[in-house]
Amino acid sequence: MVTAMNKIVLKGGVIIDKSGERQADVAIGQDGLISEIGEGLSAENIIDVKGQIISSGFVDLNAHFSQPGNEKAETIETGTRSAVRGGYTAVIAMPDSEKINDSADITRSIMKLCETALCHVEIAGAITLGNQGKQIAPLSEMAALGIRHFVDPMVVERNDLTTRRAMEYSQRFEATLYYGCSGGEFYSKGQMNEGMVSSRLGILGIPKENETIEVFRLCSLAKMTGARVHLQQVSNPQSVKLITEAQAEGAKVTFEVAPHHFALTEALVESFEARYKIFPPLTTQENVNAMQRLLHEGKVDAIATGHRSCENHLKDQPFEDAPFGTIGFETALGAALTFLDMPLSGILNLLSWRPAEIAGLSETHGGTIVKGRPGNLTIFDPQKKWVAKGTEMQSKGSSSVFEGLQMKGVISHTLVDGELVVIEGEIQK
Repeated sequence: MVTAMNKIVLKGGVIIDKSGERQADVAIGQDGLISEIGEGLSAENIIDVKGQIISSGFVDLNAHFSQPGNEKAETIETGTRSAVRGGYTAVIAMPDSEKINDSADITRSIMKLCETALCHVEIAGAITLGNQGKQIAPLSEMAALGIRHFVDPMVVERNDLTTRRAMEYSQRFEATLYYGCSGGEFYSKGQMNEGMVSSRLGILGIPKENETIEVFRLCSLAKMTGARVHLQQVSNPQSVKLITEAQAEGAKVTFEVAPHHFALTEALVESFEARYKIFPPLTTQENVNAMQRLLHEGKVDAIATGHRSCENHLKDQPFEDAPFGTIGFETALGAALTFLDMPLSGILNLLSWRPAEIAGLSETHGGTIVKGRPGNLTIFDPQKKWVAKGTEMQSKGSSSVFEGLQMKGVISHTLVDGELVVIEGEIQK
């Protein structure tokens, strides 16, 4: 007998969430909420997920869409197609498209654009006008529209007084401030990690100290002001040490690491292929090994992709002329399962549970899979192998730093608010 309230049952899978691991069916009701968890459940649509993991959907704290302004590179619709195919049910859209989101008017226009999204999109506003690091944007006007995430990305100049004032001001509306950890002249001119490889190739490098200097400044200001701060794309173990020390001293600081920074090294740049031009740049094998150890030890808060699609013809330029960036939604799980020797629960904590908490989304994303929660779920086979091919991914751009690598971990289904948006790896909208 079909239970009228159930429209979908995920049958035979293994649930892994914050409460542990168990085998059980998961039913989704007509309202998009989880209606039952148990055995022998019935529904209009029964999906056999035997041998697969049922997880809460992934949450990305660092997604770059090019809309509004540069739709040739990416749109919210194409970007979120890629996101759900990678198992993401929520992403935070950074305010660094061609039209910087530094006003209420632009925020409203992006809200309208988000109607095309296939997953939940949290819109982030710019901390400073034009992302220039100098004058604080009208944060309260954007906050009045529901914006709770404000970002100061990689900037050439960052004024410490402006940063301090923004941190103090943000606490009036309980916002989280997100900061890129690199800037200055090194960022504006460098092309890859500074070291033996850059010297041999004759490419201007970016010293790793560029990041640690910014991390020290931002952690110091966070401690001074008491602001809630999230540091983006941390790639240096010395930076992690500074952050953990600040956390131990009471600073409300969290941070993320990108998959490519615990998986790949600067040796790939010797090919001169622009797909390996990313920011922060790929680093040494020693650095990668250290980042893996820190992830294993539970000292990292989240994995975030830094997904940034570029027009393919721009990535076809010589290395030094090409833009920074790589697509990343559809390779994040695979990179974590392939390059990290960690329990599944630890990986899911980094991809789903903890980033949901940082983003303030833990009521609807991440957390535990229980009756009454929204059906934001990801189902995947952790052992199934595949080869990363950018041209087979859903983003407009196809430049992937993981191109050609064999990885394990294949997403079969993604549910957003109880709706199947991915079935057997195929987008349904």
